[in-house]
Amino acid sequence: MSKILDVFKNPAAPCYVIAELSCNHNGDYDEAVKIMHAAKDAGADAIKLQTYTADTICRNFKTKPEGTIWEDLDLYALYQKAYTPWDWQLKLGEEAKRTGIDILSSPFDETAVDFLVDELNVPALKVASFEAVDTKLLQKMAKTGLPIIMSNGMTTFAEMKESIQILRDAGCSDLLMLQCNSGYPAAFDEANLNTMKVMAEMFDVPVGVSDHTMFADTENFSTPLAHITPVEAVKMGAKVVEVHLMMDRGESRELMEKGEGGFDWPFSREPDELKKMIHMIRAVERGEDVSYKTEIEKKCANDTHGTVNFTPTEKEMASRNVRPSLWIVNDIKKGESFKFAAEAENKETGNFDSIRPAGGVEIRFTDVVEGKVATRDIFAGTALSWDMVEF
Repeated sequence: MSKILDVFKNPAAPCYVIAELSCNHNGDYDEAVKIMHAAKDAGADAIKLQTYTADTICRNFKTKPEGTIWEDLDLYALYQKAYTPWDWQLKLGEEAKRTGIDILSSPFDETAVDFLVDELNVPALKVASFEAVDTKLLQKMAKTGLPIIMSNGMTTFAEMKESIQILRDAGCSDLLMLQCNSGYPAAFDEANLNTMKVMAEMFDVPVGVSDHTMFADTENFSTPLAHITPVEAVKMGAKVVEVHLMMDRGESRELMEKGEGGFDWPFSREPDELKKMIHMIRAVERGEDVSYKTEIEKKCANDTHGTVNFTPTEKEMASRNVRPSLWIVNDIKKGESFKFAAEAENKETGNFDSIRPAGGVEIRFTDVVEGKVATRDIFAGTALSWDMVEF
């Protein structure tokens, strides 16, 4: 049985450590296996995937994530290189069983939820920060009955509260919230770990951290301090820690500079850094004194506490532009009815869908748009706006 279930049932359960694989395999299945084994060897409880394809997370509409570290790539090209093929995920699931490590994933559309539940048999589901506003996806995930871990990155308080309520109304009884700054990478003084306690009290949930801090200098990417934020979070009551893991930072950085891979290198740990982090977390749990040796470590540790904050930071505002919204995905004629693709009997017959990036009507209004008719001809690749919908 997965240790993740203990987190929801036993307040004294040890912190559950998730190593996020994401795109750090750089298109190489064997590299993905190496990362999984490195996670296990370092003491992680789970390896986590992301389940999407370029066509399920967005479309080839030539949109770019402006203001982020990936702004030179259009989203479709980025996800074509970054995704983890679903047949790999099944093989990784078998490898995880042999290795003795849990396998989790974040689904990015409704078909991914079915895949993770019916084929990969994950013990829990993870809501990525960007998808916290995908209300239809949240409902689908909650109806599985599985425990759900949700990151709150870049959300406003109202958005976070709405997402939690949607999950609970749709049947989610085991929910854990992660304090997350969706800046890539995030600065230590943007972690705002003090938010965890308030979030736990307000929503009666266990809490943790999804961490994207790494460098003391986020401009020059110097002085990696991969252990600081997770260790401070556990001192403050975090029951889940999620961090990105890669094998070689230098190699990944070179790949990203060429536009070929390594897209998560600025906020990913190497195996030795993960091992050190977990060693320190377990020391904290044993009640041992965990102190820092250098002044920069002490300063960054203090910075992570921050304030209670339910407002997106400046860097997160750029990330919000990559969130999903409603887009026209098949041409629509004037007077034709809107059909939500994710819930259509044949997804190809749907004409609007929840995909990245932002710019269209918010996904919470899907049921309002469904069944209405178009005020004019609309081409695929157009962000849905209210003036396209006849009332």
